[in-house]
Amino acid sequence: MKKLDSTKLTEEQQEFFATHLAFLATVDKDGMPQVGPKQSMKVQDESHLTYLEKTQAHAFENIKNGSKVAVVVADKPSHTNVRVIGTAEVHDKDENGWYPVTITVEEIDE
Repeated sequence: MKKLDSTKLTEEQQEFFATHLAFLATVDKDGMPQVGPKQSMKVQDESHLTYLEKTQAHAFENIKNGSKVAVVVADKPSHTNVRVIGTAEVHDKDENGWYPVTITVEEIDE
């Protein structure tokens, strides 16, 4: 993967996020990684991703404890992938009992 000069998602990258399953990576306070799929991950705008934290498990705790995040979407047949690195913010619980999380894009790699 190569770090891109921009921190803004292109239209093509936004479409890629919309059509592929995203995986979110965090680390705990001891540096142990945690990776899991986030089916609700969406592009909010060119500088932000958002998803609903439903399980309130490892990733949720790691983000609350200040972990940086990485989000990867990939297409195996075409060997295409996009990785976003950023800072996540957990918002107040919604009416369904889920926590909206917003990720501010700080780096994009392809």
